[in-house]
Amino acid sequence: MLRIYGVMVLAIMVVTVLAVSLRAALTLANFTMIYLLLVFFIAIQNGTVPAFAAAVISIMCINFFLIRPYYSLAIADPRELLDLAVFFIVAGVAGRLGAYSRLQAHNARRRAQEQEILYHLTRTFNQITSREAVLDALVKTLSHDLNAQHTDILPNANPLAEYESTVHYLPLQSGESIYGTVRATFYAPPPLHLLSSCVSLAANALQRIELVELAVKSRELEEADNLKTALLHAVSHDLRTPITIIKSSASNLRSLYHQLSGDEQIAIAETIETEVDELNKLVGNLLDMSRLNAGALTLNSQPNSLEEIAGDVAARVWQLTRQERIKISFPGNMPSVPFDYGLMLQAVTNIVENSLRYEPPHLQIEIRGDVQNKMARLMIVNHGATIPPDVKAHMMQPFYHGREGRIGLGLPIAKGIIEAHHGCLSVEDTPGGGATFVVMLSRDGGDEAKNPDCG
Repeated sequence: MLRIYGVMVLAIMVVTVLAVSLRAALTLANFTMIYLLLVFFIAIQNGTVPAFAAAVISIMCINFFLIRPYYSLAIADPRELLDLAVFFIVAGVAGRLGAYSRLQAHNARRRAQEQEILYHLTRTFNQITSREAVLDALVKTLSHDLNAQHTDILPNANPLAEYESTVHYLPLQSGESIYGTVRATFYAPPPLHLLSSCVSLAANALQRIELVELAVKSRELEEADNLKTALLHAVSHDLRTPITIIKSSASNLRSLYHQLSGDEQIAIAETIETEVDELNKLVGNLLDMSRLNAGALTLNSQPNSLEEIAGDVAARVWQLTRQERIKISFPGNMPSVPFDYGLMLQAVTNIVENSLRYEPPHLQIEIRGDVQNKMARLMIVNHGATIPPDVKAHMMQPFYHGREGRIGLGLPIAKGIIEAHHGCLSVEDTPGGGATFVVMLSRDGGDEAKNPDCG
């Protein structure tokens, strides 16, 4: 403050020296205008009080140095007293206007800074998806931009230490929801409206995250409900058929036992056994699909050979059909791939069984292996009819009813198992007719989403 008044007095002294040197050439009106400009400039720079002091000192300098008799406070011409009075009034008004413009400019800069803080905080909150990150961003803003000495969130906060400062408590409230209380300490009183706006933005961000989480939970519940509906639909259509056959066969075997020949009894027993196997397979598939949708699949990934998987699948098909329905082709340098052997065997078996269902009897399913960039590929080649595009688009969806009217769970289960290994399953047209299922697994067990070759 002393520096301000020192500069002011020095400026008036400089103007006075120049005025004295020019008092023979200029009039009193000229001098008063020069001093008036100086008072206005001081008001803009320093405010009302320094401007008022400058006006008083300027009148004294004008009276002492520029009005006859010189170097005296006496006034020879009474009309010049009126000039001084008018100067003082005008200088006071000009000083007040200059101080007001200075205050308006200061307020405009302050509001611009506050808007910048709120804009930056809003942009930060829009990119945040966790409660902890919202609270961290709020604490950082209060510390860096509002010069908070200490900020924490109640009730999960340590007891307040002894601070020689002001403590403010603001609720993190949006609507009727309260997410805690902000406790902030300041050395100097902060702009309360800005502090309140920052806390309100944080509360709105917390409410947005809460609503998103509720929406996700609602979607998960909806998906679970859809799965339950699909399961009930599957039970009503596909489980009823083998149950009906089993019941009618058992009833016939019981009631017509004495009228049936030995071969007929064996045939009925074989029918019951076949349908029980079909029922057991369908129930197992339903349980596997439920595990996949619930995320309850546990992998025991170890380096394994896809060629061994193909060999085991071919051996199982031979045991069931007593025919060589599988042809295997692998390169000599086929690398090992990390996967759960049992689950991958189930996935490939499901694909092969689906392919065999449509493979002409005189042809063989081909299982080929190769390496493409960082991915190991396993191709199951079928030579039957080409799959229509509308069927191809839905055949790997759970509970899709295929050509025979039965739900298809084998391919969706295989797809879920392969994707759980961070791989992918796709279907292509076989040249000359048929469908080729392509299994792609990362050679290092990485995520397929990061590999352009998988998709």
